[in-house]
Amino acid sequence: MALTNLDVAEEALSLSPAERADLARLLIQSLDDDPRTDAEIKADLRQRLADLVSGKDAGLSFKEVFNREQ
Repeated sequence: MALTNLDVAEEALSLSPAERADLARLLIQSLDDDPRTDAEIKADLRQRLADLVSGKDAGLSFKEVFNREQ
């Protein structure tokens, strides 16, 4: 039986914080085709977080993210 994105995510979330951080770094590094600099990516992430915290962006539920057609 093949693993789904949800299976992988659930397994990843069971890792320790340090293991999740290592996995996150590996996944981000796999996105080599992103032309943005690290500073641009960090600025984008800061803005996205600010939008979520302020309520400007309601975000998506875990199920909504993993049920999207790819």
